[in-house]
Amino acid sequence: MKKFTPDKRRRLFSLISSLLLHIIFFALIIISGISSNQIPKINRQIITLESIQIDKESNTETVREKMIEESELKESKTQSDEKISEGNLILVNPKDLVADTTDLDQIYSEKTLNLSIKYPKGWTYIDQTKKNKLDGVTFWSVEGIYNPPPYIHLEVVEKYIFNPNRFKYKAKQYNSEWYFNDPVNLEGQISQEIYIRTETDEDFTVKLIMKGEEQFRQFQPKFFAIVKSLEVGNKIKLGI
Repeated sequence: MKKFTPDKRRRLFSLISSLLLHIIFFALIIISGISSNQIPKINRQIITLESIQIDKESNTETVREKMIEESELKESKTQSDEKISEGNLILVNPKDLVADTTDLDQIYSEKTLNLSIKYPKGWTYIDQTKKNKLDGVTFWSVEGIYNPPPYIHLEVVEKYIFNPNRFKYKAKQYNSEWYFNDPVNLEGQISQEIYIRTETDEDFTVKLIMKGEEQFRQFQPKFFAIVKSLEVGNKIKLGI
């Protein structure tokens, strides 16, 4: 076995020490590089997660604000368009029933009920009595723009037949109440009836019948004006 001299031992020790130092140095560089690469990745993940969380919160807040705005708009629209319900009836402001009083200068009057009602110029009428008491009056146009002409029938009715469940709308007038439904279209013939509840011994119905929906809509304000002109007795005035 070959023996190392002291000089060779020193050289061998120096070589080994140098190799170890290089190995440790390179190891530290590698570890430092790995650590420096990991830290930004972790931070980027944290930043990304925080950004996503902020975006979600922002979207949630935006959705919440939109829902609140839509709810407020719906509530506002409901309050502006809403009509007050009373039982199964919808109360209508009489002012919403637009009345056209143009050329409404003819007056029918009757003594047994102390009744009067206006009707348009160019119209005529025929009345019916029952037991020497007014039973009804029919008015129709003998000249005008409508063909066939409309006609209106006023009828005296007994109070016991009144049933508010038959009607959709109610309009409170002076010392009277109107009950009515939407117009009815039967094969192009349009009709609408208003039941007038009074404080006298009799109630009344006034019904308009005419051909054509467009003509009906044109004449409806005149119909409301005719009904509003009805007066009965010394104390009761039907209409405004």
